[in-house]
Amino acid sequence: MGGGSRIKQYERRFFEGEQIRGEREDEIFHIAKTFRNYEVREAEGGGYELLKSGEVVGIFSEARVEGDRIVFRLSHGMNLEVSEKGIREILSSEKAELCGLTAADGTICKYKGKGGSSVGYEVSLTSVSPELIGVFKELAGDTYNMTPHEHIKHHKTKKGEEEHYHVAIYSKKVAYDLWDLGIKGPEPYEFHPPIQYLDDEGKRAYLRGFFSGDGNVSMTKEGEHVIRIYSSYKEGLNELKEMFEDLGFHPSEIHEKYEKPAPGRHRKEYSYYFSIPEEDHLRFIEEIGSEKLEHKRKFEPIKLINGRKKKEED
Repeated sequence: MGGGSRIKQYERRFFEGEQIRGEREDEIFHIAKTFRNYEVREAEGGGYELLKSGEVVGIFSEARVEGDRIVFRLSHGMNLEVSEKGIREILSSEKAELCGLTAADGTICKYKGKGGSSVGYEVSLTSVSPELIGVFKELAGDTYNMTPHEHIKHHKTKKGEEEHYHVAIYSKKVAYDLWDLGIKGPEPYEFHPPIQYLDDEGKRAYLRGFFSGDGNVSMTKEGEHVIRIYSSYKEGLNELKEMFEDLGFHPSEIHEKYEKPAPGRHRKEYSYYFSIPEEDHLRFIEEIGSEKLEHKRKFEPIKLINGRKKKEED
């Protein structure tokens, strides 16, 4: 599904008004914000009306009023942003993080059922980190009001057989909703951030989800901390790099790394990565961060060392 069909869906839903709160003739309104030919009115009894050129085009039960915009909550993890730049549909921070996590370690696919007579759909995450499985389940619940199915599976390692987790939403609607955003595929390893649906808050949430899955925090032999993001898909990684630059970070150039494929695993021998420079480490931890416990533990000495350096400089 392409972007055009999404716009049509959005226009149909939006101009039907998202009738969440009933309209009463005796209600008293106050103007909350005015943007060009759009006006937002807040009712004394609660709720908001969105008007275009004097006509009501949307009625909402809740809104987030900010300095230069108003954000209305829609359904399925989407928000409506109204500002001087116009009107657009954006992802909630929960849906943005879900997209980032899925792009890193997830799958969106359809498959044949037993006997090949039926087709099923799956949006899933595979991870050895139980905390990421929990985050995926929570984000899916917030976005789609669905509880994913969790499975424990096993894989072979040098140490023997070990457990990993697989959590999945079996839903055609959810699969097509995420396909429509273009976050995964169609080529193997391919992913693209849904830039046109991300505000700055959404970009941070998406990057947090992706870093939780495909990020790395380590220390060099010289004792320097390194924060990197890896991917087998260079084009998508470059889009992530641009997102960091949009947010004011200074990521390194993209480098190539050779990896010997693990036995029985099908993956590219070459992967790509970029690093977050030391001067951005504290800001990265504060604004992006990670859901992965291993990352959080490694962030602690970085915060301690960089915090001390900052004090000395001041």
